[in-house]
Amino acid sequence: MSLHSHGEGASERQVLRGLWLAVELSLGILLIESLGAVLSHSLSLTVDAVHNVPDILAFLLSWSAIRASEAGATPRFTFGAHRMETFAGLFNALLVLATGAAFGYGALVYLLRGGTFDGTVDPVWVLAAAVPTLALRGAGLLVLQGIPGRVRELNLRSVILHLGSDLVITLALLIAGLVLLLRPSIAWVDPVAALAIAAVLVYEALPLLRDGWDVLTERIPRNLSVEAITASALGVPGVRALHDVHVWSVCSSLVCLTAHVGVGEVSLREATNVVAELRLRMEQEFGIVHSTFEVEGPAPA
Repeated sequence: MSLHSHGEGASERQVLRGLWLAVELSLGILLIESLGAVLSHSLSLTVDAVHNVPDILAFLLSWSAIRASEAGATPRFTFGAHRMETFAGLFNALLVLATGAAFGYGALVYLLRGGTFDGTVDPVWVLAAAVPTLALRGAGLLVLQGIPGRVRELNLRSVILHLGSDLVITLALLIAGLVLLLRPSIAWVDPVAALAIAAVLVYEALPLLRDGWDVLTERIPRNLSVEAITASALGVPGVRALHDVHVWSVCSSLVCLTAHVGVGEVSLREATNVVAELRLRMEQEFGIVHSTFEVEGPAPA
């Protein structure tokens, strides 16, 4: 059983290129913002610069997880390494959540105590770092959004969500820099911006944690329901009943289904045709690319 036998790997190379692009962009932004943070003494810019570090580690882990899944299934791992992609997405979310919580606490302390992070903030350097960062993040988001949605794994969706929320973060930096440039006396705007950035990081991590938890606990995907699947299956000619339905995700792009299907007095060929029609309908209507049906004939008299 190979990766591509279920249809989920058709654009895997696009996903890998997208993740590697995210790594390169994050490295470039890290260099720009680190220099800007040192020269500007800005807490908000420091928060954004530091949060690139766990991003880079998480993106590399996601990239490595997909490369590992290319090996396909083995006698010991019959679904291959697909579940590693979910672990990578969860690790990504945990790193972002920890970064947001830590710096959010620090920003709140500086704000309540009325002090500064590292002396007077130089808004010119804040803007000098924020403008190219905005351009790089915007370009990266446009490229990644061009990847078809049907092939975006949990970890790639986390990257896209990262870049989208990072654009909001960069706008916060631009606003803080402009306010300080026009009104240097409003020093509290920097820790407020840092607190807002930390809140964005926490907010973006929560749905990724939920999605990863759903996969690990084998919850039915939130866009599916057993009732809808059963109703669709009963619309296939020859199907009289569907029961013992189990639906779960190996990873965000590989949804599996097993069920018992009751048929009437039919031949083996007719039963095979019913199963083929069921599998096709499950894939076309629900995106379930790996379905197994156990055929049951009429109950014995």
